[in-house]
Amino acid sequence: MDQENTKVAPKKYEDYALQRPLMLIAISIMFSGILIAGTIVATRTFPTPSTQNTSGTAQKDDTQGTVPAAVKDDVSTVSLGDDPVLGDKAKAKVAIVEFSDYECPFCQKFHAETSDALVKEYVDTGKAIVSFKDFPLSFHEPMASKEAAAANCVQKLSGDKAYFTYNSLLYKNTAANGKGMPDAKMADLAVTAGVARDAFAECVAKNDFKDEIANDQADGDKAGVTGTPAFIIGTFNTDGTLTNTQKLVGAQPLSAFEKVIDAQLKK
Repeated sequence: MDQENTKVAPKKYEDYALQRPLMLIAISIMFSGILIAGTIVATRTFPTPSTQNTSGTAQKDDTQGTVPAAVKDDVSTVSLGDDPVLGDKAKAKVAIVEFSDYECPFCQKFHAETSDALVKEYVDTGKAIVSFKDFPLSFHEPMASKEAAAANCVQKLSGDKAYFTYNSLLYKNTAANGKGMPDAKMADLAVTAGVARDAFAECVAKNDFKDEIANDQADGDKAGVTGTPAFIIGTFNTDGTLTNTQKLVGAQPLSAFEKVIDAQLKK
């Protein structure tokens, strides 16, 4: 019996020695599968920082920083209405409609880095016009709508050219993210844009532009705008509408606009 045991015991040890590497391989495969599954879950659960909505709202956000050019075709027709226009409507073939929020930091970024070059290349040459629609975001209130109303007062009192001067001054001077600026500063900027201080103060006190701002927001909703800045670019028609439109999303560089606008000019 002892001899039998001495013969059997070495065989069992040899079997275990042969099976051990296979067991280690199986365990490694199992752990690798767990790690891969965890990575997939994490990727699906947490969006990348450039696209994640950090606003706390499902519909509108201002997380549209410099992102890969997001261009979409066939958005609904947009009309300029009585919105301010920069450029020559009689010559321009293309219109660029900006939906924006004065307190949006990415809108501020676009106006600091791209807007002037865009105007120089396409508006000053008569190829395009730019129009501005207010799209204040709820988490930037009340300053976003307050500044939008102030800008509308400037347009009412001194016209479109003064409006775009004031528009630029607001973006250069706001603290952004809902912090805005003091009322006195907004009045000073209006004077710089060529508006009489007393007339500006009277207009702002009336607060007559709630419907105008709401109409701009409704236009944005119809065009599929969910955040700022967003741009609808298309053929400009004599009745003030845009057709053959495309939507460009985010604080894009000039090159992104050139690609869309140049294609529009060739149509």
